[in-house]
Amino acid sequence: MKIGVSFNIFDGEELLENSIKSIRNNVDYISVVYQTVSNFGNPCDEGLVPLLERLENKGLINELFLYKPKLNKGGHYNEIKKRNLGLYLSEGASCTHHMAMDSDEFYTDEQFKYMKKIVEEGKYESSACQMTTYYKEPIYRLDPKEDYYVSLLFKIRQGKEFVMGHPSPVLIDPTRRMDFGVSCKIFTRDELEMHHMSYVRKDLHKKLKNSSASPNFKDIDKIVDYYDKWEHPKQGLMGGAPNKLYNIVEVIKLFDTWN
Repeated sequence: MKIGVSFNIFDGEELLENSIKSIRNNVDYISVVYQTVSNFGNPCDEGLVPLLERLENKGLINELFLYKPKLNKGGHYNEIKKRNLGLYLSEGASCTHHMAMDSDEFYTDEQFKYMKKIVEEGKYESSACQMTTYYKEPIYRLDPKEDYYVSLLFKIRQGKEFVMGHPSPVLIDPTRRMDFGVSCKIFTRDELEMHHMSYVRKDLHKKLKNSSASPNFKDIDKIVDYYDKWEHPKQGLMGGAPNKLYNIVEVIKLFDTWN
């Protein structure tokens, strides 16, 4: 099994290096498909490209690919295009399995190793796990944990690619779905979790404004103002349709987010 991972990035680059480091020893190839202009026409931070080049020079990234979005097509169209570009890069690097990631996603070394072992031994064509989401800092997480999944390893198969909203065995990001095949491993929380630093950001406003899901976010300025002033043990406010308050609990810090 040769594993390729592709990161999709426009913002949240402050998390990228440590996200890559959380998996680098367990994968064979990493690409980053990036944009200097968002799906809504906004420019990236001036430090994005120098950061990517530095990580490539350090050997954390194997290949960079600049994607130019079609601004008249919407966020999800462009996101699917980027996911599939990452898949093609993994295929071109002779990988047998592919995984799509974002910069705010982290895995523990032990659980990622376990996931590889189970997928390889079971000859699974696809896999998924649940996530736990963090707020403001990597020591505060939503409680209870969300009943939401992220796709993991897909076996690279001729003619199979990411398709927006493809049927899935569990609730998964619609831009990270393809034919799950005849054998899909759904990991339990005890086996494997993705640690989602969704609301751990230096610039939350930029994340919400440029997300593919931004049409669902109402009163972004209100969400960001609440976030900036937030202190534990207050509830955390997250954007959605509608915006929602979540209980937040303090947990042991498993990851550094940025240096």
